[in-house]
Amino acid sequence: MPTDIDIKKNHPLMMRYFIILALVSIAIAFFINTPAQLWEGLVRINTDPCHLFSDFVAVGGLGATLLNVALVILFELAIIHFSKATITGPSLAALLTTGGFAFFGTNLFNTLPIVLGVIVYSRIEKTPLRNLLIQAFMGTAIGPLINYLAFGIGLELTFSLPLALAIGFLIGLIIPPLSSSFLRFHHGYNLYNIGFTAGIIGMIAVAVFRLFGIEVNPVSIIDTAHRPQLVILIVVISLSLVIFGLILNKGNIRDYPKLLSNSGRLLSDFVVLHGNGLTLFNMGVTGFLSLVFVLGLRGPVNGPIVGAMLTITGFGALGKHPRNIVPVMLGSLVACFFHRDLNSTESIVPILFGTTLAPMAGRFGFLVGMIAGYLHIGVVGHVLPLHGGLNLYNNGFSGGFVAAVMVPLLEAGKNAIDRRKTNEPTRISKDQ
Repeated sequence: MPTDIDIKKNHPLMMRYFIILALVSIAIAFFINTPAQLWEGLVRINTDPCHLFSDFVAVGGLGATLLNVALVILFELAIIHFSKATITGPSLAALLTTGGFAFFGTNLFNTLPIVLGVIVYSRIEKTPLRNLLIQAFMGTAIGPLINYLAFGIGLELTFSLPLALAIGFLIGLIIPPLSSSFLRFHHGYNLYNIGFTAGIIGMIAVAVFRLFGIEVNPVSIIDTAHRPQLVILIVVISLSLVIFGLILNKGNIRDYPKLLSNSGRLLSDFVVLHGNGLTLFNMGVTGFLSLVFVLGLRGPVNGPIVGAMLTITGFGALGKHPRNIVPVMLGSLVACFFHRDLNSTESIVPILFGTTLAPMAGRFGFLVGMIAGYLHIGVVGHVLPLHGGLNLYNNGFSGGFVAAVMVPLLEAGKNAIDRRKTNEPTRISKDQ
C-alpha cells in the first residue's frame, strides 16, 4: 500500500497532466475555429437549457466544446490548488467525469454557484474544503436546473439570472449533507452517489415547476458529424493514462490483479489502496474497454457517449475496473438487445453509465452484476421523466434504486448461507 508521502510526491505530476490536457484541448479548439466562432459557441453552450440530452458539440461546435471542457477542468484544478488538496481517487474521478459532462451539460455558468455554495458550507461547518471536493465538482450534476431557470422558462433575464444563481448556491449548500445521507440508502454500491442526490433534487424541482404549470421534458440534440475526431480523443486520453501509469510504476503491473480483486464499493480510493501508477493504468484500460465496446456495437460516438466513456475512465480511480464493469455492461446489453434499439445513443449511454453498479458484480459475482445491469436499463428510462433531464447523472439516480432493492436481499441471502455453513442459529432482535 502506498504511503501519504508517495501520493503527495506524485501530486504535482497529476496536476501537470490535467493542465497539459486542458491546454492541448484549448490549442485544438483554436486550431478548429476562429476566436469569434469559439466565443459564439461558448455563449450558446453556457446559455443553453442543457438538460438531457443536449450535446454541446451540436449546440456550440466541437471547438467551443473542447474549450468548455478545458475551462471546467482548469477551474477545478484551481479549486484543488487553493484548497491544498492532494489528487487521489475521488478527485481523479471528479475531474474526468465533469470533464466528460462538459460535452453535454456542465459549463462554468452552472458550475460556479454550486461550487461557491459548497465552499460556504465548508466554512459554516468548519470542514476543510479539500474534504468536500467531490461534492463540489460532481454536484454540478444538477447544473441544468440552473440553466433551465435562467434561460428555459421564459422569464426576464433581470429576474431569472439572479434566481438561477441563488438556487445554484442553495444547491451547493445542501449537496454535502444530502449526499452523505443518501449514501446509506444504497449502501455504497451505487458509485454515482451524487447522481442519486441530484436526482432527488431534480425530482422535487420538477414537481414544483409542475405546480406552476411548467413542464420540463427531456430533449435530444445529438451531434452526428464528429465521430472520428471523438474516437481519436478517447484513444489519446486512454493511451496517455496507460503510459503515464506505466512510467510512474516503472513498468511494473504485477500487482494489478490485487486491484482487480477489489469490489469497488464506495469509497474504494485506488490511489490510496494501490498507488498512482497502477490507478492511472487501470483508468486507461477501462477507457479503452469502453471504447472497444462502443466500436464493437458500431454505435455512434458523440458528446453524451464521450462523456460516458470519460466517466468510466475517471471512476477507474474510484471503484471501477474491467472485472466489475464487464458483467454489468453485459447485463445492460442483453436488456437493450431485447427491449431497445441497441445502436442508439439512448441505449449505449445507459449501458456505459450503468457501470455505476460495478460494485454489485465486485461483491456478489458475475451473475448478480448482469442482473443489476439488466434491471438498470428498465429503471433508468422510468426515472428520467421524474426530473425531466435536469439531473445529468440520471444513471446514478437509477442505480441508487436498483442497489437499494438488491443489496439488502443479497446480503440477507449471503448471511443465511453463511449461518447454515457454520450451523449458527438465526438471531432475532428483542423488538421482534
